[in-house]
Amino acid sequence: MSGIDIAMVFYVIFMIGSATGCIFYGSFMMRETGSFLQQMLIAGTINLSLGIFAILGWFLFSWGVNEFMLNVGLSIGAGLLVIGETVLFVLLFLKRKQWLQQDGNGV
Repeated sequence: MSGIDIAMVFYVIFMIGSATGCIFYGSFMMRETGSFLQQMLIAGTINLSLGIFAILGWFLFSWGVNEFMLNVGLSIGAGLLVIGETVLFVLLFLKRKQWLQQDGNGV
C-alpha cells in the first residue's frame, strides 16, 4: 500500500470512529443527565467539528499530491459527514425513550 492509500484508510476510519464515539457520548450523557435535546446538539456539534477537522486535514494532505485525490477525498469526507450526522440524530432520536427511562427520568 502506498502512503495515499494508508492516509485514505485512516481518514475513513477517523470519520466513522468520530460518529461512533459521538453516538456513545450522546447515549451515555442522556442516561446520566436525562436531557435529550442538549446532549443531542452537543454530540452533533462534536461530530461536525471532528468531521470538519478531518476534511481540513485531508485537504492539506492531498493538496500537493494529486487533484483527483483531493476531489475524491473531499467528496468521501462530505458524504461520511452527512451520513454520520444523520445516523447520529436518527439513532439518538429513536432510542431516546429507552435511554431516558433507564435512569427513571422518563419522557
